[in-house]
Amino acid sequence: MKLDIATTALLSQMAAAGAPPMHELSPEEARFVGGQMAKAYPAGPDMFGAEEVEIPAQDGAKVRARVLKPSESPRGVLVYYHGGGWVLGDIDQYDTLGRQLAERTGCTVLLVDYRKAPEHRFPTAHHDAWDALLWAEKNMSALAGRKVPLIVAGDSAGGTLAASVCQKAKAEGGPAIALQILVYPVTDGAMETPGYASPDNQLLLNTPLMAWFWDHYAPNKEDRLSPEASPLRAKDLSGLPPAIVVTAEFDILREESEAYAARLKEAGVPVTQKQFDRQMHNFFAMPGLLPAQAKAVEYVGEQVDRHLAKFSEADAVVVGAGFAGMYQLHRLRQMGLKTRVIEVGDGVGGTWYWNRYPGARCDIESMAYSFGFSPELEQDWVWSEKYATQPEILRYAEHVADRFDLRRDITFETRVTRAIYDEEEKRWIVYTDKGEAISAQYVIMATGCLSVPKQPDIPGADDFKGPTYITGRWPHEGVDFTGQRVAVIGTGSSAIQSIPLIAEQAEELTVYQRTPAYSLPAGNRPLTNSEISEMKKHYREYREAQKHHPAGIPNPPRALLSAHDVSEAERRAKYEEAWETGILTALSSAYRDTMTDQQANDWVSDFIREKIHERVKDPKVAEALTPRSFPFGTKRPCLDTDYFETFNRDNVSLVDVRETPIERITANGVKTKDGERQVDSIVFATGFDAMTGAILNVDIRGIGGQALRDKWADGPHTYLGLGIAGFPNLFTITGPSSPSVLSNMLVSIEQHVDWVSDCIKWMRERELAAIEPTEEAEDEWAEHNEATAELTLFPQANSWYIGANVPGKPRTFMAYVGGVDTYRAICDQVAATGYAGFRTYEARQRKQALSA
Repeated sequence: MKLDIATTALLSQMAAAGAPPMHELSPEEARFVGGQMAKAYPAGPDMFGAEEVEIPAQDGAKVRARVLKPSESPRGVLVYYHGGGWVLGDIDQYDTLGRQLAERTGCTVLLVDYRKAPEHRFPTAHHDAWDALLWAEKNMSALAGRKVPLIVAGDSAGGTLAASVCQKAKAEGGPAIALQILVYPVTDGAMETPGYASPDNQLLLNTPLMAWFWDHYAPNKEDRLSPEASPLRAKDLSGLPPAIVVTAEFDILREESEAYAARLKEAGVPVTQKQFDRQMHNFFAMPGLLPAQAKAVEYVGEQVDRHLAKFSEADAVVVGAGFAGMYQLHRLRQMGLKTRVIEVGDGVGGTWYWNRYPGARCDIESMAYSFGFSPELEQDWVWSEKYATQPEILRYAEHVADRFDLRRDITFETRVTRAIYDEEEKRWIVYTDKGEAISAQYVIMATGCLSVPKQPDIPGADDFKGPTYITGRWPHEGVDFTGQRVAVIGTGSSAIQSIPLIAEQAEELTVYQRTPAYSLPAGNRPLTNSEISEMKKHYREYREAQKHHPAGIPNPPRALLSAHDVSEAERRAKYEEAWETGILTALSSAYRDTMTDQQANDWVSDFIREKIHERVKDPKVAEALTPRSFPFGTKRPCLDTDYFETFNRDNVSLVDVRETPIERITANGVKTKDGERQVDSIVFATGFDAMTGAILNVDIRGIGGQALRDKWADGPHTYLGLGIAGFPNLFTITGPSSPSVLSNMLVSIEQHVDWVSDCIKWMRERELAAIEPTEEAEDEWAEHNEATAELTLFPQANSWYIGANVPGKPRTFMAYVGGVDTYRAICDQVAATGYAGFRTYEARQRKQALSA
């Protein structure tokens, strides 16, 4: 026996009744038969409230619906679309099931009696389903008494409607759906899966009847294959709410339901899937007749329990647990705000958690690249080297987390996938890849400027048979290249730091360079006790000096002279002195016009080029390593330890891809126009999708459902790099058009976090619900940002500062070049004048009555 006993008995009784096949009936006759069968269903559980309502449809009609309330304080609103092939069924026949779901899930259930075919063909049912969802969101307070998770559900054709409104909600930027429950949904109108030809599946729903439904609902084949009628046909399913997919073993829809669940999983959507064995189609909607129906309702209830247990509220959600996220958590916690930090890694540290490639170091001196908010912290921690290595910086981050007990409010190994602004509630709903939905007043993106590695865009990158590594996502256990032939593609900062160490291990190292870089010797060494003591003695004065320096790096002092004011001999002596310091900004700040005057820049650029030729023995290799296509400092200079000297080794070779471009990666190596070099491993040091990559990895929807990705389609647009018009209470730490990467990041992080925290404090003192920049202020800041950059040499370089390293990324200068000191003065003035350039919103009064 394939079916269970109860189902077999039910089918036998139906056959004995001698009714003609459903597809041979008219819609009116078929509806009568369905109504007669529903009379056998028992009455459902008593409800706290049951109310008939009419929902306005977009074409002016009224859609009948029923509100079933289980208790005085429902924990969710569940919008249910019934099955019946868009032709049969109504909310009276589904009343018992609706009551069961309301009782078991603890949610208010809204049964929707969408208009049916053939009187109302596609896309009427889809439009009615959408209008009902919008109505449920609008009337949330009346339906549940407060803001609660919104769930959509349906069986069979109703499952199709549930899936399609989820896709539309994603496209429209809301409503924010916490969960979708799809019970054997119709997902593909092609009717081509093997189940349509299987005798085992020709039970209550058979192939002729399914064709009958489609012919009545969507006689036009193009309509039935559109995503609104066939959700499986949608191109992109990413970003949809978590799904519960229920199927029956003997059902012609099982395979297309399973296919949709698989597509959801592939798109990164959390899916819980359950097949009820020995069951047929429609078993879920037959209460009292089949024991499996009660089990299925219980299963759905359990899944809703698990999901709603993950719905939580916080005052603020901080995305990222690097230095910015940790300090932001500390400040908000001091203010008494309930704060959640969501971090994709399994530990704190941000960029210093991920960037573990050989030789990874900071290019700001250790004692300057540290927090200044806690005198006790800076006195307690002891740095070992002038430029700390990644492991030491990560230990410092972990020490900060321990000292301030930060981990208890950080959720690790979790990625924020979506953030939707609820205009009515003036709160954000933040979704994670673990199925959690967090309601928060504030969302703070502390995702870092250089945290999303740029994926290799070289043809054949996936064809290589050996191991490949990306410097920005280095294996935590490290890599041993001993005895290997290694290719390193790229010569940016991570390559410059790692190449000398890889060369020491590898049997052969081939470096593929597109654009040579300016790099200065770091002169790294252990710190002496006296140096440490002297800095700690004057840390407070030093921290103040950091705040008022253009780059947040007080040493060397700010230059007052122009390079034109001195003789060539004096310039040369000054450059030599700066070269020996091993400080990142020493040469660029040797004279005040180095970054604004072409001749002044040419002088220092020529000096560095001479140094490169002194460090590399082979003149041809030295020239290939010498940058000539952009001014010094317009791409972030690098600090190195024996980088150029590494090319004097016998086991190291350089390929200038300007002369011999890479044609593709092969199964065994790298092929250029000069032939193929076979290698054992490839290291992609191809940089980052800087400034915007991590922010846009989250699907952020603001007022009117506007996607941040769409707003930034022509380049990031912010006010002060802190806020974005149309996205209230969304703050970005060191965001685009702030000094960020042109400064000591710890100094800029602290300034941003302090400003955001003070802004939130100001709002709470005035009981304001939200704040956002005005479009006018945003435009004015963009004009100022661009004008300031145009006064410098920065725009001459095709750098990641303007997104030039990422194909298709809009070209715009993404950092503020006016200096940390000037920027701080502007931000302070904005705050002191009542947050000029921002608009604020007061908290609304909650609705108390249900408006039909």
